[in-house]
Amino acid sequence: MLLIFNMLINLFILRPPCDIERIKKLVVFAIFILVLMLASLTAFFSKSLMWPNAEVNREFDGILFNNADGVENLQVSRSLEKGANENLIKYDIKFNYTGEDSTARILGTPNRQIFFDEGVGFSKSKVNLKGDFDKINKSLFEEKLKLKVKDFYNKTDNKDFKSVSEVKLALKEKVGEYEFTVYYKPNPLYFSGGQKVEDASIFVTNAKVENWTESIKSSNSVKEAYTNSGYYVNKIELINQGLINKISLINTASTVIFLVLTLGVIALIWFDRGNFQIYLGALFLMIPAFYRFIDKGTSNLGVLIAYPILGLIASIAARFLASDGDFTFGNKEMKQSVAFLLMYFVFSLVFFVIPRVFIG
Repeated sequence: MLLIFNMLINLFILRPPCDIERIKKLVVFAIFILVLMLASLTAFFSKSLMWPNAEVNREFDGILFNNADGVENLQVSRSLEKGANENLIKYDIKFNYTGEDSTARILGTPNRQIFFDEGVGFSKSKVNLKGDFDKINKSLFEEKLKLKVKDFYNKTDNKDFKSVSEVKLALKEKVGEYEFTVYYKPNPLYFSGGQKVEDASIFVTNAKVENWTESIKSSNSVKEAYTNSGYYVNKIELINQGLINKISLINTASTVIFLVLTLGVIALIWFDRGNFQIYLGALFLMIPAFYRFIDKGTSNLGVLIAYPILGLIASIAARFLASDGDFTFGNKEMKQSVAFLLMYFVFSLVFFVIPRVFIG
């Protein structure tokens, strides 16, 4: 838009009055893009449609100790428990405790009951733990080489992991060794149509980890361990690389198509080389490319209602851009525009709605 308005300013200043037709056509083209922008403010288009993660509650996994100095020989083993309907992240945790009686909090929401050895006391109560968890979230989403797909997370409205706990563990020196297993549902990241980009698990503890065993072996897994604000953080991402490649390809293609067509239409107007068919094809393609360019998803109703209406507007704009200065719009032209509306409806149905049903 800035490029177009700068062009218009230069035209008004540098061009003589005989170029008023070019100016009018550039203004019409600018108005068409403005209409696309205004339409993006309706319920037909939104980022939540592109990244539908409103129902996802991301939580840290792990264990926090009130007296971390009394924890010795902390050992953690992570593995993947495959099920018929879903996979779970399994943590086998083992440590020794010495010192005064204390407590520990198991982070997150365990998916299965935790079985402790005889004599180990525990209770259940859901709390939000305080600490520097905002710094851990910042490290995941802003710092280099943390979450591999952090750019995708940053497009969602609820990217941050929460520090909740439902299980409180009593620590006593007389017990000595503690050993138990915790199962968690992984934290998913969804793309349009409920397609899963990745599953993630972020293990956090404030005690020194003497031994970490990673049993998840996959070419599509990304693992990293680091310390932040006194916490040990060990994250794993089980990524859908094929989907990531698809998203990146379509995003890049949409950006290139929109920018090239925008500059192309301006050039055609400037050099007076366009015709109705060329302008119509360019504006038609710019409609879906624009919303992908601004990273907004389109609802099915948006595809079936908004797209055809925008197609009708595109046909009217294309007719004006192709005119030789004597622009008329009567019943005949209106009927043709309605025909293009129906054509774009069929186009949208075939190329956008049907693929969503069968492909996602």
